[in-house]
Amino acid sequence: MTNEPSARLLRLPFKRPEYFSVPELLISSLAHRAHHRLADSPPIGHGPDTSRPTKSVGYMYRADPRQTSALEVRTTFPQPAELTALGDELKRRGLESDGPGSMLAEAVARSVLGIRLDKTGFQPASPLTPALALLQDPRGVLVKAGPPDFADILESMFAVGAASDDGQDSVTARWMSAADRRLEVDPILRGIDASIDVAVLHSAYERRDDLLGLGHEEARVWAGQFSGTPYSWFNRAWAKLTSDAWVDALPARVWVDWATTVLRLTMGLGFLWEASWYENLARAVIDRAVPSTFRELVAGVDEPLPWRSRRAAIGTRDVASHIKHRISRGEKARNNLIEWIDEYEKDGHDLSRMTATEFLRRVADEARPREVLSRAMNSSVVAGKTVHETVKYGLQARQSSGEFADYYGILRSHGRRWVLVDPGTEWISVVASLTCPGPSESCTVGDVLTDLTALGMRPEIRDLVELLERAGLARGSADADNAVVVESAF
Repeated sequence: MTNEPSARLLRLPFKRPEYFSVPELLISSLAHRAHHRLADSPPIGHGPDTSRPTKSVGYMYRADPRQTSALEVRTTFPQPAELTALGDELKRRGLESDGPGSMLAEAVARSVLGIRLDKTGFQPASPLTPALALLQDPRGVLVKAGPPDFADILESMFAVGAASDDGQDSVTARWMSAADRRLEVDPILRGIDASIDVAVLHSAYERRDDLLGLGHEEARVWAGQFSGTPYSWFNRAWAKLTSDAWVDALPARVWVDWATTVLRLTMGLGFLWEASWYENLARAVIDRAVPSTFRELVAGVDEPLPWRSRRAAIGTRDVASHIKHRISRGEKARNNLIEWIDEYEKDGHDLSRMTATEFLRRVADEARPREVLSRAMNSSVVAGKTVHETVKYGLQARQSSGEFADYYGILRSHGRRWVLVDPGTEWISVVASLTCPGPSESCTVGDVLTDLTALGMRPEIRDLVELLERAGLARGSADADNAVVVESAF
């Protein structure tokens, strides 16, 4: 008998994603997973026809109402009548202003605007509270009647990254717990949340009873097998960030920015690591060099996102082509692997009784799979376009300047051709602070480097220390290298 994982664990349980045009959508997806729409509830939002919807409806906070053949997109930004009602609700809950209630309502409505999409007027609401998070959904943001289930993808990555499969946990439940804590300690946000729910959402949503049950239970069989990956980092970082200690330590807008950063990093680097995983399996089969243990398979995954020194030439630092081709190769390897797993099961093999490495060795012993994989790895045909867009735009900074600039991307365009790993101080503040045991505590540069390595990047120590120093987080002599003390930003 062996404790090695079965062959079924080779196929990671992540549904195919699509490019999420605004990072706030990820938290909004969790909010919609945590709530259900009440039957016969009044219509919300404003579109070409809000009285008799005959097609799927999507919501975006600030957008031009539009219709496609299968979808009606409505804006949820309060219109004049709703502004009056919202102002009345805000005043009833103790928020006062010198002007009329509608003026107070408009000030509140504008204060929660999120990142603006370049060259468009589209903007989400910053998901500071559950009601604000419900003001947009995947249909409205992607303008698509059948968008991916981003919340389900995040739940599956969280479950795969768990240290063990003991007990229940849920990304959604943790977010709702953090949101409840925020409303408990912040009376202004509590008033805004309740007022938006009544005046804009018309109390159309109700929280689901079993939030822990919203986790991805099927993915729990992978728990404990993927330490040192973006999934294990996500599990630890999300547990920290949603704790009462971090919710209490961070201002509301900062907490949402940090939470959004963690989720978009997980989506981007999670799918890039997945591509590297399948590419690594393909190489092991082609070279007939399958390691003896599953742990060695995981450890053998190449660095998914090369973070070259700032002192290197721009062409050397460019990762645009690397990301595109890695995902293409990984997606083709994934498709072939899934096909062979299905074939083995159709032939009557019980893959639950076959270890992952045993299955790969059997595949590697056959000439046809090696030839198919070899052609796929060297083919110029591009695969995985939606995955590529998810990774690229999930990690890339959006609007780069102005009131609604995005300071939490890790990739930045350099001219028309290059895309560089070039994180800002706000981004490293999130990652480094969540490496620390808690708010107002410290860790070392070596600890931060360990977390970055798990995420799939390994910068030079000198570059990392300089970035931490610019963020005001590093303390001590740069000569200390890994032992330089790093203090939490809050």
